Amino acid sequence: MLGIDPGTRILGWCVVEGDRTGARFVDAGACRVGAKDPARGMEKIYRAVMEIIEKFSPDTVAVESPFYGSNARTLIRLGEARGAILLAAAHSKVPVESVSPASAKLALTGNGNATKQQVAYMVQQILGTPADLPTDATDAAAVALAFLHNLPFN
Repeated sequence: MLGIDPGTRILGWCVVEGDRTGARFVDAGACRVGAKDPARGMEKIYRAVMEIIEKFSPDTVAVESPFYGSNARTLIRLGEARGAILLAAAHSKVPVESVSPASAKLALTGNGNATKQQVAYMVQQILGTPADLPTDATDAAAVALAFLHNLPFN
């Protein structure tokens, strides 16, 4: 499972193995996009996601859906970033699922309005991630864990 927290400046990602009964941390990180030219930024996102998919071969990519509290410009840029992620997954033939920020927070903390620090703490408790993991990566881990948590029992 590859969880992704899309961003126009920083893309967070986390790979976990498991199901709704438990998960194991594999790897995580953050990719600095930071390109002034939006097309270059989307290319960086696409290439980063392709590399992660090629390295870890996830069964599913769970992407945080944009939240509607953003201003219109930010929402458009996040949509472009999601498009680059979806394209990379499609080229790799990996299914994509969306997870809202509130449902990810709720699944981990019991509070859909939890802070980034609360989410990071719970990710560390559940997965045993390094304490210095960037918050973009812990947000991506929360997305992956929320998706796994909502899987049906087999």
